[in-house]
Amino acid sequence: MAPFTCINMLLIDLKMATGRSASMPSRLRQLLSGEGSIGPSIRLDAEPPPEIKSFIEKVIQSPLSDIAIPLSGFRWEYSKGNFHHWRPLFLHFDKYFKTFISTRNDLLLSDHILEDADPFPKYSVLQILRVMQIILENCPNKSSFDGLEHFKLLLASTDPEVLIAALETLSALVKISSSKLHRSGKLIGCGSVNSFLLSIAQGWGSKEEGLGLYSCVVANERNQEEGLSIFPSDLENNHKEADFRIGSTVYFELRGHSAQRIDDGSSSATSSSSSSSRVIQIPDLHLRKEDDLVLMKECIEHYNVPPELRFSLLTRVRYAHAFRSSRICRSYSRICLLAFIVLVQSSDAQEELASFFANEPEYTNELIRIVRSEEPIPGTIRTLAMLALGAQLAVYSASHDRARILSRSSISFAVGNRMILLNVLQKAVLSLKISSDPSSIAFVEALLQFYLLHIVSSSSSGSTIRGSGMVPTFLPLLEYTDPSHLHLVYLAVKALQKLMDYSSSAVPLLRDLGE
Repeated sequence: MAPFTCINMLLIDLKMATGRSASMPSRLRQLLSGEGSIGPSIRLDAEPPPEIKSFIEKVIQSPLSDIAIPLSGFRWEYSKGNFHHWRPLFLHFDKYFKTFISTRNDLLLSDHILEDADPFPKYSVLQILRVMQIILENCPNKSSFDGLEHFKLLLASTDPEVLIAALETLSALVKISSSKLHRSGKLIGCGSVNSFLLSIAQGWGSKEEGLGLYSCVVANERNQEEGLSIFPSDLENNHKEADFRIGSTVYFELRGHSAQRIDDGSSSATSSSSSSSRVIQIPDLHLRKEDDLVLMKECIEHYNVPPELRFSLLTRVRYAHAFRSSRICRSYSRICLLAFIVLVQSSDAQEELASFFANEPEYTNELIRIVRSEEPIPGTIRTLAMLALGAQLAVYSASHDRARILSRSSISFAVGNRMILLNVLQKAVLSLKISSDPSSIAFVEALLQFYLLHIVSSSSSGSTIRGSGMVPTFLPLLEYTDPSHLHLVYLAVKALQKLMDYSSSAVPLLRDLGE
């Protein structure tokens, strides 16, 4: 008999015999709750373990310009993380950013945006962000993190890889786990970075313009699969082509400045009906061969763009220019989703989030469409859409203020949508038997995390949980013995344990199906 089946039967027998999880053997309860199995409780004044201290010293003693060398092989090989152990390393990262990043013209979007003497140290920055992300993912007491000002600069990068790495690191920082829903864990805010996140999360445009997230993702993948230009010329696609051309046009209002409308390619400016703004309009950016920074340089010089508006303009340029390539569009689909995942969990982003949903009240439904779509959407995009749904659910349950904001959107995790996602999970679990694609594993993990959050959040709000759909969906995972699926088995066991705690129908169902 498979070892995971034995664990499952043991759980059922113990639960049925005692009726209370508190009566289970302490070691089993530790494994299920995540307590004790990964180390002792955190002591703020604890001395770092020798292996952590040795690694940090190795990094600090290396030349600052060669920081990527000692970081390149870093993996998490420690017990339960204590962020205070890693503070010297993060202070060293801060020193690196101040030395090599903080004065760069291309990230500051200065008037001299193209005049940096040295190329951007991409490899070193990516290694730093990778290590930061791993540490933040493994340390629950990360609220003392300090260094957000550097992310404002990194989010101004025109390299999609740097943007993705920066956003993934921020996501690890603000992530709300299921344990925080009951323990009132301190939520983390992104401060002045929130406005940057809002700008990026808004993507190409609104659904009303034909530029909603789902439409852009699906259209890009269809064109990439068929080997077509992203601007098809056949007549039947004229309507979609018009939408894409809107998406590849920069339309940007310079509010509060002289009243002119400036069209790219025009030798003179024409008056606008508004007396308090100018409008920059640059069409067909997909045809421009220059890189994003050259385009920004032109905008800054020709239109006298003030510093406080340059990041928002750069974001519009990056998205519009991305239409030149399906590969780049796919990267910006990821960037858009990651920015939303961070924004929705940032504890001090109430105004930005309200603004986001005012423009995109059906965004949650867009995410569900991506997750359930039969279109050839990449697993990475589906996974991020699922993580975005989970982030909303976590925030909805953890913050009363945020719940009020989300309740004004079309957010709906009613029975219908939950059953749709369960069907998606069932198909994804079955696909694991014939595919070892990492994106498939990540997608199943995101779905399981969502349902674990759903179970815990429903119990905390006093809602009734029905396990009839979830139990038969989770059980097949307990048969998996592939080492790469072990974390999925753990999540399934965790979810089943929570169901036994909170759902009266789950225990007899587990007994019947487990026989």
